[in-house]
Amino acid sequence: MPTDPPTKTCNKCKKEKTLDQFAQRARTTTHGAKGTLTANCNDCVGKQRSNRAAKRPLPPDEEDDGSTTPVKSVSVEELWAELNDIVEDEEFARAYRVDFSAVDWELVDEDSDVRARKVAGVISDRTSLHWTFEKKYMLKRSEGQSRVFVFSCAQSNTREHKAKTPRGDKPRDARRMPRFDCGGWLYVTVTEGSSVLGIRIKHLEPHTAYVAIDLPDRWKEYIRTHAKDQLPGAIWKHILATEGEGKEVSEIHIPFRSGAVYYYWNHVCAQEWKCAEDPLDSAKEWLQKNGAACNVATLDVTEEPGTRVLAFQVTDFMKEWARNTQELAMDSTWNTNSGNFEMFSAVAAADGSGVPLAFLMIQTSKDAAQYAKQRVLTSFLGQLKKLGVDPEFTLTDKDWSEINAMRHTWPHAKHQLCFWHALRALKQRLAKNRDAPAHYNVDEAHREFPFIKKEFLPVGQRLDENPPQPKPPDKPIPRVRLLVGGRPPVFTPALPPIRIRLPAAINPDDEQSAGASPPSENFDLEADQPVEDDPATTDEVPDDRSDSGTHWGDREHEIDDEDDPVDEWGDPEAILTDDFRRQVDSFAQSADNFDEDAPTDQAEKGPRTARHKGDYQFCPAAHRLPIMRLFSKHASLHPLLPERHGVARSSAEIRRDAVYEMYQHCSTNHLSEVWAYLWTSWYSAKRWPLWARSAYAESIPTKRTTMMVEALWRNLKRLVLHQYNRPRVDLAVYAVVTKALPPYRLTLSQILRPIAGRSKALSHTQEAMKKAWKRLLAVPIKGTYTLDVSRWTCDCGSQKYHAYLLCKHLVQEVGPMDADWWAAVVRYRIPPYYRVSTNGLVPPAPESSRNHAWLSRTTKGLRVLDPDDDESEQNAPPFTPPSSPPPIESSPDKAPATGADGLMRTRAGGGAGFELDDAESFDTAEIIDLLEFGVRTLRVQSQARDPRFTNNAVRSARGFIGWAQDVR
Repeated sequence: MPTDPPTKTCNKCKKEKTLDQFAQRARTTTHGAKGTLTANCNDCVGKQRSNRAAKRPLPPDEEDDGSTTPVKSVSVEELWAELNDIVEDEEFARAYRVDFSAVDWELVDEDSDVRARKVAGVISDRTSLHWTFEKKYMLKRSEGQSRVFVFSCAQSNTREHKAKTPRGDKPRDARRMPRFDCGGWLYVTVTEGSSVLGIRIKHLEPHTAYVAIDLPDRWKEYIRTHAKDQLPGAIWKHILATEGEGKEVSEIHIPFRSGAVYYYWNHVCAQEWKCAEDPLDSAKEWLQKNGAACNVATLDVTEEPGTRVLAFQVTDFMKEWARNTQELAMDSTWNTNSGNFEMFSAVAAADGSGVPLAFLMIQTSKDAAQYAKQRVLTSFLGQLKKLGVDPEFTLTDKDWSEINAMRHTWPHAKHQLCFWHALRALKQRLAKNRDAPAHYNVDEAHREFPFIKKEFLPVGQRLDENPPQPKPPDKPIPRVRLLVGGRPPVFTPALPPIRIRLPAAINPDDEQSAGASPPSENFDLEADQPVEDDPATTDEVPDDRSDSGTHWGDREHEIDDEDDPVDEWGDPEAILTDDFRRQVDSFAQSADNFDEDAPTDQAEKGPRTARHKGDYQFCPAAHRLPIMRLFSKHASLHPLLPERHGVARSSAEIRRDAVYEMYQHCSTNHLSEVWAYLWTSWYSAKRWPLWARSAYAESIPTKRTTMMVEALWRNLKRLVLHQYNRPRVDLAVYAVVTKALPPYRLTLSQILRPIAGRSKALSHTQEAMKKAWKRLLAVPIKGTYTLDVSRWTCDCGSQKYHAYLLCKHLVQEVGPMDADWWAAVVRYRIPPYYRVSTNGLVPPAPESSRNHAWLSRTTKGLRVLDPDDDESEQNAPPFTPPSSPPPIESSPDKAPATGADGLMRTRAGGGAGFELDDAESFDTAEIIDLLEFGVRTLRVQSQARDPRFTNNAVRSARGFIGWAQDVR
């Protein structure tokens, strides 16, 4: 049984027709690729052409227009003389038969098209009008020997092209030259084998002469000669200087513009990079032809349905540095080409500089499947892995397709979210004051950290049975830390509580009533929450070995204060440009780094209910800066960097304390909406490793941001692509390879093979490090801290915030360094971070950063990623209110105790902010009493032989034990 032929529906007439009634596209356009069928059927296309012709009719054929103008035989000279009157006569209609045999044009041997156009060009010059070719036809009475070429006056209003349809809400109507109702037509009749041409001209109204703005031939020749060496801007400057040399204003006449120079330059240069009509096919062909000469080669990256992809590697960069790539960043940029391709680059850190290893250009259509871009990126990175790239650290911005592709390709590497992208995402979300947070899994949070109360819920998840949530205060409540006997209880291990009963003899001075327990009887040393403030057992004193004191994180932030916040911190080090604390404050207070009108990500936004109306606020403006400071502090912590309390913490302890500190801040200030967002997007077990560098305890990366990729895009756009007007993809690729990569090639050459016998120039990183060192040498020191130059660590707590892990105490301990040291300085990723001479000896390098030397430690601190464990903002759980109200464990509205300085004491390694204090205010007698109390307690508990208590006491006293050993 015969089958019906395939059919297709016409977009115009909406009729279903067989495929043979549709034409094939002659070239690739935005509507479809070359060879595919058109959207409209042949009948509709014919009707459209007829309609367009009717709106803009062509002149009648010469023998059909009813003209009775007599034909006059003239010489060439007589023709030129008569044509001079055309611009003066009100009506000019004449016909000539001219013999051009006396003119040395070789018209007889040339093609009829060329002969007609050459004559029309000369007539244009003689008449000061421009004649534009319209059509040609065969003269019927000539029996196929003569053709008529029709030209129109370029200034005729009947020949004006229709203005382009404005795009969107921004019409782009260009000003046009004046038009006239002149009805100007020129007919040139060419007969094969004859030098006699028929010319008929009709021009009914005189008007201003046509001004040609075409590029003169001599400048076209100049551009052809210098196209490879000069960009359009330089050529235009040369033309201006030449045309205006020795002339006054009235003598200068340059009718053409810089756009004409750019257009012709682009036309000439296209011979270098344009290999096909389709820009992507052209770029691929150019890479294949010129790859070996330019040290680039295409990568076999799989295209997903609905995507178009081009990827290539820089072969010499890959050969020299792939095995040395310890840190790899990837980011993308837009507006580099006219094809709406997103450009990615994988950039390796090379001794402080960035080296682009490969590029990827991807165009995603609306037909692309979900996660298509992620699969393309995974294929792209997989090619890099095959070429020997196996980093210890990977960096991206907050793009889940990039994050997942990195983690799938290198599951053992520590992925680090760009610090500034993370901070901007946080700032952007906090500013969305009317948007509710996404669903908050309070059971998950409470299960991991019991101190998180189940009733501390956002408005949308609270039931009617829950007690009402107080509104956030107008200003943040100052943060404090509870001190026990003048010392901070730094750690609160997540172990079962240990109850200690002490004999009354231990505290003989305490007078208790008959029925009362001693004040320490129920003191829980391992409680999940700090003990209540009791004057008999606790006291608040400043402590320069804690994170309390004068630093910005513990200061109340005045939103309307006109003073510079940095000046209020009281420490000169706070104003150093290398310190993240200054940068965070500047970033938080700037209005240029976020978009208030940008919509909130759906994964971070919950449904609005009746409770979200009225005076609902997600995060009042006064509370945003403290949260950003806390977030920045937690991102900076690391187990290899000692804190002000002097006791080391593991990755798990840092996270637990950070969660507690942020939760306590939100709870105290009644920011349940903010806490729900922070847990879901940043502090949960899955999200924490993406942005907190403490999640990987083995080493500390030298890069915290993707700025080395941003620098590549900045150089590409400002130094290269700004010379081009929305370049095609093939031109963009050509510019990247031939213009943007050579400086990086020089940088890598200087790193690998410095010039022997000459002093080595400092890299940009070394120069910045040297400036930071000099600044720190001038900062006064007030406190006393424990330094270890052999490991390059200091317990002042400032190292973690410095871009190069410096602090004034270490720098001033070592002093100024000589020029040779700066030329060879390297910031290592494990202690000692710098090789500095101690006692006349320079320690060996702690690690090698070449040939994958780091792979031995990458599997220690990270889990292998489960292929099904993708994080995606599109996979957020739906909003499901709890089935029953959570139990109320304690009063959530009770503010924690504050000390005399008004600071809330927490156990997250210090006050809530970035610590800078050098305060030196000890109560020596109280410290001695506290230490004696601890010794007596330890003796009593040792008799009970409770190993948990003893181990915990030893761990908590490790800093003091080390100090005592050093003294002894």
